[in-house]
Formats: sequence, C-alpha cells, structure tokens
Amino acid sequence: MKRTVIPTTADVGPNRLDPRVKEQLKTKPWNGDFYTPYHPSPETIDLFSARAAAGYGTDLSHDIQSESFNIPAPGHYIPARKYFSAHPSSNLILFLHGGGFTVGSVEHKDSQCRYLAQMSKSTVISLDYRLAPETMYPGAVEDVLAGLDYCAHLPHDHLIIGGDSAGACLSANGIFAAKVKVDYAFFYYGAFDLESAEHMEEPWSYDRYCCVEEEKDLIYNRLNRFRRLSEEMKVLYLPEGISASSPDVSPQYKTDFTCFPPTLFLIAEYDYYRFCNESFAAKLEAAGVPAEILFYEGVDHGFFDRLGALPQAKHSIEAIASRIKML
Repeated sequence: MKRTVIPTTADVGPNRLDPRVKEQLKTKPWNGDFYTPYHPSPETIDLFSARAAAGYGTDLSHDIQSESFNIPAPGHYIPARKYFSAHPSSNLILFLHGGGFTVGSVEHKDSQCRYLAQMSKSTVISLDYRLAPETMYPGAVEDVLAGLDYCAHLPHDHLIIGGDSAGACLSANGIFAAKVKVDYAFFYYGAFDLESAEHMEEPWSYDRYCCVEEEKDLIYNRLNRFRRLSEEMKVLYLPEGISASSPDVSPQYKTDFTCFPPTLFLIAEYDYYRFCNESFAAKLEAAGVPAEILFYEGVDHGFFDRLGALPQAKHSIEAIASRIKML
C-alpha cells in the first residue's frame, strides 16, 4: 500500500504537535481522567452547544458558483448544494460532511467544497443528510443512497464519493449498499468503528500514540474528548437494538470489499479513529482494492475544518483533486 507521510510545515520534528494545533488545543476544556468509564444518557447530552460550536473554514476559491436544490428521497426531500465552475469537467463528487451524525451541515463545509470544486475541476454536490437524534440510523444512510442514485443519473464520466469523520463512514456505508458504480472514494479520518474503545476490533489505547512528554496531556485530552464524543453520538444515532459493531453501521466490520473503488485515506496522527482507518485501508488492500494513505503528522481529528488556518487542510484538498483529475 502506498503510504505518504506529510510532515508538519513547522520545523518541529516527528511526533510533535504542529504549533498551530498546539495553540488551539490549549484552549480546549478538560475532559476528565483519560480512562474514566463514560456512559452518557441521551437526556443529558448538550446537543445545542455542540451544534453552535461547529466551525467554518475560509473560502480560498475563486470563480466557483453554487446553487441550492432538493434531492427527492422516499417520503421526503434532501437539501443539497452544487458547486461548479464555468467550465467543469464531467467528474461528479458527492460530499458528506462530518459531525458525529448529530452536528454539521452543508454550510459548515461550504469553503472546503468550493475549493475542492475549483482544484479538481469537478462538480461537487454536498448533501445535507438528516441528523440524529431527530432522525436516527438508518436515516442518514438512506439519504446517502438517494444522493448516490441522484448523482448516478446525472451526466458524468466518473462518480466520486467522500467525506470527513461521520461523513466518511456514511460514504463507505453508501458504497457498500448502493446499486450504482462509484469510481473513487476519499475519507478524512473516518469514524469507521462506532464500538466502545475497549470493544473495538482493533485494540485501542492512548499508549499507541507517540508524543513528547510535554505535549502528552494536550494530546491525551484531545483523544479523550473524541472517545467521549463517540459514546455520545452512539446513543443519539443508534436506535435500541442496533449494535455499533453491525457491519452496516461500522464498515470496519465488513468482510467483502469487491464493490469498493480505489480509495484515498487522509489520516491525522493524533486522531481517536486513526487505527481503524489504517486497519480499514489494509483490509481494502488485502482484498485487491487500491488503497492509499496520506498520513498527516502533528495534527488532530478535524484538521480539514480549518481550511485557511492550517496548511494541511489546503494540501489535503489539493491532493484529492490531483488524484481525481487523473481518473
């Protein structure tokens, strides 16, 4: 498998935080003892604050047009936004935003989709799939399938799907369940395994992350936040009786990858989901599916959100675009 390490742009050496990320992590609240069990109740999760805190990137694009429209789905319509230039190629990208299945929107990834459309010279359709807990699993997956079906009936040479975090998981779910052909996929730090840390298919531990002693508390605190968030999104997203280890929920547990297209994994060094991403990529490669990893040193889960503030976000979009233009 091709694996490319992308070092931090600052001269800090390996296994250290990018200084811009380090300054951001200093502002994050403390998330308790690292190994304290956490079993949240749906009634006590502050979803309003989480949705209000969702960030925006900086628009780096030029000459990109957009229009909002609705995609028909069984029993409802799905809001979506299309991004295109005056002379786009015939490649079509379906993008799915992240946010733990409960947070985020097309608006929060507007800048990223504009820049992706510009750099790839493709048309990008960003889908505002239904969020939990208002609509629990499989609502979001059903919306993705409706989005793929809609895109498949538009004129195109290549159909690409991708997303970040929960959006990456939904992209993979869509590939497995869709009846249409997908030609390429890209996943930013996918939430491919929704099981609890101690029950994940790949054993998870803070000790698997290499970091310098003086940055350990910042990194562990960030990892612990996502460990806690993963428990919260699970109780809000999954109805009673649906297991987090179901292959239809967590693609990490799939065994048949014959439907999968060539895939690019964009992995952050200090991400809670790093190891299930590496494992999922290895499974694709073992099944004969071309898989490639771009491993971004010194950054954490969510670096894609900070387009304009972190050069790694800009680099990653340009890397995706270069591969799409070669299809």
